[in-house]
Amino acid sequence: MTRRWLAASAVLLAAAVGCGHEGDAEHEEEVESEVYVKAEPARRGTVSESIAGLGRIEALPDHLATLTPAVEGHVHALLVQQGEVVRKGDAIVELDRAAALADFTEKSSIRDGLVASLTLLKSLPRTEEQQPLKLAVEQAQVGLDRARRLADEVRKLESSKLASSQQLFDAEKALDTARLQLETAQSQFKIQMIGPRPEAVAEAEAKIKTAAAAVEFSKAHLEYHTIRAPIDGVLDGLTCHPGQTISIGATIGEIVDSRQVHALVWLPPRSARGVKAGLSAQVRPADEHASSESTDAHDALPGKVDFVGRVTDPQTGNLPIRILVDNTAGVLALGQIVQVTIGGEARADVLQVPAAAILDLGEGMTLLVIREGKAVVLHPKLGATSNGWVEVTDVDLKPGEPVVVEGGYGLPENTKVKVGEPEKAEDGKDEQSKPAHDEKEDAKDKGAEDKKNKPAEIAEKAEAAR
Repeated sequence: MTRRWLAASAVLLAAAVGCGHEGDAEHEEEVESEVYVKAEPARRGTVSESIAGLGRIEALPDHLATLTPAVEGHVHALLVQQGEVVRKGDAIVELDRAAALADFTEKSSIRDGLVASLTLLKSLPRTEEQQPLKLAVEQAQVGLDRARRLADEVRKLESSKLASSQQLFDAEKALDTARLQLETAQSQFKIQMIGPRPEAVAEAEAKIKTAAAAVEFSKAHLEYHTIRAPIDGVLDGLTCHPGQTISIGATIGEIVDSRQVHALVWLPPRSARGVKAGLSAQVRPADEHASSESTDAHDALPGKVDFVGRVTDPQTGNLPIRILVDNTAGVLALGQIVQVTIGGEARADVLQVPAAAILDLGEGMTLLVIREGKAVVLHPKLGATSNGWVEVTDVDLKPGEPVVVEGGYGLPENTKVKVGEPEKAEDGKDEQSKPAHDEKEDAKDKGAEDKKNKPAEIAEKAEAAR
């Protein structure tokens, strides 16, 4: 009896195990399903050789000025308030000028005194001063005429033996004396009328030049006590206060002219190789995102490449590119992060896929194309990017073929896929919410549980047979 029961149990157990394997296989076939993805067709279109990157707004070198005093002093008055528009040369801050003004006055007085001395040196005697000299010349002339007439009379008398030779000698000497007196008076008048010596004039002029230089230095020192705007712009900051003592070179304010700015963007040398001065560019604040091509063109500010660097950054190896942007409307602020797109030549009839279709799985760029209901992995070579579409080359892809843009990350080759949303079950849950491999694991677990329960069921049936 016992042997018959054991034999029956073995037969039933073998049958149960066989049924369990067969049920697993059927269940695996039932749970194998398609993966739902989103796809868009590849297309041919026009792209421009554009280069995009993030940049930072900076002022032009001659459009940013720092206010620093050239002399030490006390702040006397603030002549302009922050935010006001100023012109080049406008007074911004005035320091105490008392000591500098006194020094300037002293130097000016010394110079003026030397100038007056030179004028006096060069001046001729006044009419009243010339009159005695003229009278002396006339008096000498009268004396000469008298002496000449007396000498002539004595000479006649001496020839008639009415005068002695000694009288003639005295008359002739008196004539010579009168002649010398006339020449002396004339010489004195001439000396007074020819002016000073050139050497004296040169000495006086040198002293005046030295004094004038001292005045200019004092005047410049006085002007330094008024801090003026070096450029046109807006007073963006002012950090000093009345009564404060400021030292030489201390930064007390800043003037900014942001009507034109630079967008500084750093690009790898490979990308920067195609950038040339004069190329057009588009600049947009980094926190703005265009939803369409029309919005993109409307929001972006036009610019052009102004400078291409020749020295790479030692840390990143990138080259600086400066984009000149017209910021008259004040849309951009200094230091703001912006999106920069440098445009190039447009190329038509280029194979493109959505940028969302490109995946980086650590082994180069990939994309998934759907062929005969299965995902096929391709390894394209990427080109220019334009408005969310990427140029692809060196790949077996035709226009119109659907490429996966969502749901394809990590999907194995030849996985069955279906474009669209999964169908809803009656209880409101997605029938395909679980991955296929999870359903297979659940099926295996269920089969294993059935195997565990089979021997117990067989034993119960055998006991009932007894």
